[in-house]
Amino acid sequence: MDTEWHRITCFNGLGKTVAEHCEKGMKILVHGRIHYTKWTDATGTDRYGCEIIAEKVDFLSRPKSTEVESPELVDRDDEIPF
Repeated sequence: MDTEWHRITCFNGLGKTVAEHCEKGMKILVHGRIHYTKWTDATGTDRYGCEIIAEKVDFLSRPKSTEVESPELVDRDDEIPF
């Protein structure tokens, strides 16, 4: 199975939310539309591009930093040994 990478563009509040809460390696689900572009580079060659304009982004996983939580510390001084 091959991996495919896509350029995703988020505007306004959605872009800010993704920038604040999304980290490399997280799984996300993007709803949007495909936008194709064509341009001519400096050498006169026609170039083509494709990007996804996001309308909705769902976070399917948490950032790695919050997935590994430190173990809870328990105060054992209250216990009475029997």
